[in-house]
Amino acid sequence: MNDTLEIPTAHLEGRLDNGYVDSWLVAGPLATPVHDLERFSGGDFKMQIARAMYREEHGVTQPPSERAILRLGAGEEDGPHLTWQVVECAEDHFVDLTGFYHTCHYLCGWVYAQVISPRTAEHEFVLTSNGPADVWLNGEHVHRSAHFHHQIPHSVRFTAKLSEGSNEILVRFEEVAVRECPYVMALQIAGASGDGYAVTLPTTLEPVERRQKLAEMMAQAYLTRDVYTREDKLEVRWPEAMRLKDALTVRLQTPAGRIYAEGQPSVQGGTVVNLGAVYQFPEGVYEILLMPRPEEYYVQDMRVQRRLPLRIANGRYSQQAYGTQAQRRKEALEDAARRSTNVFSEIAKMALGKWAQVRQEVIEETIEGINRRADCSDFYLVGLLGMLLRCGDDPAFPKELEFALGDCVMNFKYWMDEPGEDAMCFWSENHQILFHTCEVLAGQIYPDRFFANANQPGSWHRAKGERLALAWLRKRAAGGFREWDSNTYFEEDVLALSHLADLAESVEVAEMAAVVLDKLFFMLAVNSYQGVFGSTHGRTYTPYIRGARFEPTAGISRIAWGMGVFNDRILGSASLACAANYELPEVITAVALDQSAEMWNRERHAGVMEEETDRAAGAWEVNKVTYKTPDYMLASAQSYQPGEPGYQQHIWQATLGPDAVVFVTHPACSSDDNSHRPNFWHGNAILPRVAQWKDVLLAVHRLPEDDWMGFTHAYFPMAAFDEAAVEDGWALARKGGGYVALTAAGGLELITQGRTAYRELRSSGHANVWVCQMGRADLDGSFADFKLKVKTMGRLFEGTNVQVLTLRSEILTFGWERPLTVNGREQPIADFKHVENPYCVAELNADAMEIGYGDTLMRLVF
Repeated sequence: MNDTLEIPTAHLEGRLDNGYVDSWLVAGPLATPVHDLERFSGGDFKMQIARAMYREEHGVTQPPSERAILRLGAGEEDGPHLTWQVVECAEDHFVDLTGFYHTCHYLCGWVYAQVISPRTAEHEFVLTSNGPADVWLNGEHVHRSAHFHHQIPHSVRFTAKLSEGSNEILVRFEEVAVRECPYVMALQIAGASGDGYAVTLPTTLEPVERRQKLAEMMAQAYLTRDVYTREDKLEVRWPEAMRLKDALTVRLQTPAGRIYAEGQPSVQGGTVVNLGAVYQFPEGVYEILLMPRPEEYYVQDMRVQRRLPLRIANGRYSQQAYGTQAQRRKEALEDAARRSTNVFSEIAKMALGKWAQVRQEVIEETIEGINRRADCSDFYLVGLLGMLLRCGDDPAFPKELEFALGDCVMNFKYWMDEPGEDAMCFWSENHQILFHTCEVLAGQIYPDRFFANANQPGSWHRAKGERLALAWLRKRAAGGFREWDSNTYFEEDVLALSHLADLAESVEVAEMAAVVLDKLFFMLAVNSYQGVFGSTHGRTYTPYIRGARFEPTAGISRIAWGMGVFNDRILGSASLACAANYELPEVITAVALDQSAEMWNRERHAGVMEEETDRAAGAWEVNKVTYKTPDYMLASAQSYQPGEPGYQQHIWQATLGPDAVVFVTHPACSSDDNSHRPNFWHGNAILPRVAQWKDVLLAVHRLPEDDWMGFTHAYFPMAAFDEAAVEDGWALARKGGGYVALTAAGGLELITQGRTAYRELRSSGHANVWVCQMGRADLDGSFADFKLKVKTMGRLFEGTNVQVLTLRSEILTFGWERPLTVNGREQPIADFKHVENPYCVAELNADAMEIGYGDTLMRLVF
């Protein structure tokens, strides 16, 4: 493509939805590292950085056009440059450049569109963004917003005049990224809808009609799964109703571009392209790339494409116990060693004695990242310290690493009260114990050497780390976990606790770490089903709730009781496998493997986070329940902060298998990116009020009138079940002998196209109530019998109140402001005991817990 562009004459037809510009040319983000963070101190450091980096000129020196180059830096050839790409917004209207940055960066993105107006008139514009933004209309700067709103974008209104005919709109929007960085922009022009208003985008791809046809065909392609397992066929589908027909390239590749399968089919309505059996592809993150046939794409330069994300899980999932714990520990190390995921793969090789396979450069890269004090440095320093303690004296240990490791340990920032700039997170529950573990182990290794950052000897650091670790451990022992049942951060807790239990020289610290680790495993055992940690979660992420195959706890469960799967989340499983001095009590394994006809569990976790350790200081509490049978599990957090903005809390889930999971959320945006907290699937924009009575769950949602998305939705993966149907207002499914039925007061719409086809049920309305009824073949007969019974269930919805006659002939009532009643008797959904189930009954803040199964009893002393 020529560097010098003529003003393009070809234009694409864009989309204008209720005044929102939904089609844009987008360039960026341009990410500039911020190296001198100490210059910008205080709570407004992001605004300080933005002011220091701000430029009045927009920087666009040539007419924007699809596939054209945006050159920055005063037009210098060697300056930074970006490519203008067409972006079609999803239903949230956002241009979304969200990402995760382990160190601090200043971000800039540009969007451009031409808005056709039938007349010259003043309009109110609504600009929504997470950070500062500038707007130019027909070359004139008409607005600047200067604000930062981290997770919830902020809208600003201003007035500007559209001229009759074509109007050029350019927006430059900024962010300062430190770790997760939600980074969106939406622009609404009030009154710009109806006849005469339109959006066009300049393009270099001609003929335009051909480009539009190909893009439309690609837009209608869909997958039926988010995760494909070794038994599946990888199929790309087009709806029967599509009227277009043409040749396309369909390619399976990694995001980095490595190609694993490709075809050039002729596509029309109803086409199914089979890319082969999944077992032949390595496990990992993939995408389906749709593009024209190679000659048209590469030679004729018709560079239009679409990407459909997916994951392949090729590990063999175990739903039944097998082997011994020692055998499974070795299996975990072998799996981690072959993956080459991160430094824990190299640690696994050392533990197995496979020194010739150890990649020293991976350890060196890890040290470099820790020296930069990048986010999650504490995760990896724990691993390096454990590596030194276990393997440092081995004759095969690379001696050339000793100086670099020592220098890394001596210069690390071990707590937030130490000096120096960093991009590390100290405040969350899991990071706290990881930093304390680092300080304990580092002090043990180098007791007499002075650590440069705090100018204190290792013995001082060890004493401080032990004091802070014990305080953390006692809180978890007494009150439980604020990040309750987190299928994400329990992995990091296991990483820290297994190292302390195995390697801490302080008997008190080692024993207390083992006790809290026992308690964590007990919670995991009670709230898991066939290796799926299908509980409510205090924090989680989308990839770990759309099925269990990529759960960070899946490998830990497999080591512990033989159910689950080893995957690429190896920090916890490799660390547990290396912890020779920690042995999981047999009674906890027995609890995990229990196949009782029913298990009813109530828990309450509560505590207080102090200001010096938590940016969200104050009291916290969750009351949660789990109902488990041999065929399914239903779990939920009871009335957890209803009406408040959510974060990463996963409020409820029905689990029938590793892929057969169902849950409902109120989405905050259309993106699945984990840096949105909440996003499309994990968390809730506004938390619901939920109550559960054994096999029935009631979830009441009350959305604000100005809610951005305007609906609640269920994850209901049709392909994961043996049978599934949506009929008569119910979504019904069977997996083995377990059944699930779901309905909503606002009705159900099964999404059959797009990125969530046949996995999403939507229900509109600002006030809505969802009902979930579980069933079993042993109680409810055949699936046909279950469906018939469910369809005739009595249910009454009145605003945010509900009454249900369950399959167990019980009348349940509940509402936004009403208690849960069963047959007229109020049932508690708060102030539970700390634990109350068939295996254990313990009060909150008790001095001990007794856990029993059969004739075996163990006592955890806090």
